[in-house]
Order: sequence, then structure tokens, then C-alpha cells
Amino acid sequence: MTDKSIQKALEQDARRISERIPMDTTRQQAKKVALSLKEFMDAQGWSQTKIAGMLDVGKTRLSQFLNNKYEGNLDEIINKALNLINSVTVKSRRAKGAAFVPTTVAKKIHTLITQTEAFSNTESDPEGKIGMVIGDGGHGKSHCMRQFAEANKNTVYVELDDAMTSTLMFAEIAHKLGIDSSGSLASVTRRLIENLQNRHIIVMLDEASSLSVKQLNQLRQIIVIKSRCPLMLSGNRHLLDTVMQPTTRRGFESLDQLTSRLFQILDLDRAASNKDGGLYTVDDIKKLYEYGGIRLTSDAMSTLRKIAKTPRSGRLRTCSNIITALHLSTLPAENKNMIDAGLILLAIEELDLPVRVRLPVAVKDTDTEEQQQQAVKAG
Repeated sequence: MTDKSIQKALEQDARRISERIPMDTTRQQAKKVALSLKEFMDAQGWSQTKIAGMLDVGKTRLSQFLNNKYEGNLDEIINKALNLINSVTVKSRRAKGAAFVPTTVAKKIHTLITQTEAFSNTESDPEGKIGMVIGDGGHGKSHCMRQFAEANKNTVYVELDDAMTSTLMFAEIAHKLGIDSSGSLASVTRRLIENLQNRHIIVMLDEASSLSVKQLNQLRQIIVIKSRCPLMLSGNRHLLDTVMQPTTRRGFESLDQLTSRLFQILDLDRAASNKDGGLYTVDDIKKLYEYGGIRLTSDAMSTLRKIAKTPRSGRLRTCSNIITALHLSTLPAENKNMIDAGLILLAIEELDLPVRVRLPVAVKDTDTEEQQQQAVKAG
């Protein structure tokens, strides 16, 4: 491929918009854009309510525009409409893999959730258990947990954020369960306990790294002990560091109570670094990234596996970004629909991805002969 070919392909794709924004809007041009927006809505299967929300315009205003009766600022609504059409059109040109792939990571997370639930609220121990998934960004933790929640309707999935107080956290759990989430922390948690004690529910909290010792203790008391529900916590190593602090420190005594209810800690970072390939097998890489008519060479799979196993590299998220860019820029006639290690390293360089400073020096080297043979044998 030529110098900066990937960057050039991305620039060319950005210029391939389906609808041009008119400089001086006329009523006839507005009518044409309204027709384009109607066709776009039909193609996407989106309602006027959804489109109005995406454009940040009132439903009445949108209806008037679609029926060529709007007397307000046409330039503004046309600009918003065409930007939306063009944005979705650009995204639709991307080759897409499966929405969910049952990788080794997904299987391990699903097993942990299932077993944590099975060991919760038994006759001999009428309390919930706690499962914990630890890993830096890019393992696909959130995707796997959301997928589990979608497939299992007895699961409530809540994504936390650093701004959440205890009251907001429990209110969000209540909201997801369809329980009145208004009022004080005491009133919200009381309603949660009353509702959850008689329900078969798994509570999953994602992005839990910023939880304080006090919040972890509240979750133990409310969800695990009083509500008797299994609790899943997912976050990076900060979460594990918080849980494993010395309990001799004043105010940290409750951690003993928390850790005694831990069923299992799934440490994805540690598992990924195993010499045997850990979490990311050749089969996983093929399932994730061989789509859209593209095939991966054995050294490409080896390189992607190295990225996935490297701490703070973005792991699978970075791999996905690289493959998406190569799907757009690779020339089938030149590369015969094959992505090799050279193209992956070129994408890292041209896109100036942070992974370039995280990867071991040996990333440009091929794997051992034994690993290469295993990759070839796998396909």
C-alpha cells in the first residue's frame, strides 16, 4: 500500500456524503430535503418521535417541515437533517462483524454470572454472593454483561459513573427495576429490599471502579444480605485495590464482610497474559475480525493477539478500530482480501494509536514456530 494510504482512504470516505447542504435555501430545496428525510426514516424504520429527538427539534416543527409547511429557520433544520442522514450513511458503509461473538472472555464472564447466581440464596446460606470481573479497557466486559442482561430478563444492568452518589446509584437500580426511585436514600433502599426479597433478580453494576468502601458496604447490606440477590461488579484494577485494602484501617472494617461473600474474582488482565494464549485464542480472533470478505493471515492473527494481551493497549477495542480502518482502505485487487501483520502495523502507525508505545518490541516479530503452526492449523 502507498504511503499514508489508510489515512487517504479515510479522508476520501469522509467526503463521500450522500446529500450536500445547500448554501442558500429555497422552498424547493427544502421540499427535496424533506423528501430525503422521509425516505431515510422509512429505510431506517425510525419514527418521527425518534428523529425529532435526534435532531433536537419539536415533533410539531418536524411534522411541519416534512409536510413543507414550516415557516421558521429552514437553514437550521435542513443542516441538522442532512448531517444526520450523512452521518448514518457513512456508518452504514462499514463492514460489520457479528453483534455478539461467544469468545473465551464472554464464556468466562457468563459462567461467573451463572455460578454466582447458583450459589446465592440457598437453604444453607440465605444471602446473595458477589462476583467480580476485573480488567482494563478493551476486554469487552461491558459488552458481555449487557448481552447477558438482554438475554436474561431476570437481570438488571446498571452502568455507574464517577458523579453518582449512593442515593443516585440505588435510585438508578430502582428505576431499572421499575420501582419508585424518588426520595431519600433510606426510602429508596427500603423499597428495593421490599421488592427484591421476593424476586429472582441478578444485579449487575458496571464501571464500578470508583465505588468507595462505604458504597461497597451499602451494596453488601442492601443487595446481598437484606435483598438476598447475587451482585456482579465490573471494573478495572482500582476496584480490586479498594476491596483488598487492609481492614485494620479505621473505616475499612466492613471489607472483611464484603470479601467473605465474594464467590469469585475473574481477573481478565492476569488471564490475558498467560503464555498459552490466555483469553484470546486464534479461533476468537477469527470469529471477531474475519468478516466482510476479509481473511487474516497467521501473522496478522498473531499481531492482534499480542495487542489483546498487552496491558493498557485498548486490547480488543484497539483491534476493532484497526480492522475497521483496514476494511475501508484495503484494496482487494492489491491485497487479495487478505490482512497481514504489515497492514496492521501500518494502520497503527498512520492512525498514530497509543498502542504503539504499549506493545512489546517483539510485536514486529512473528510468533514461535509452534505458535505459527497452531495458527495455520486453525485456519
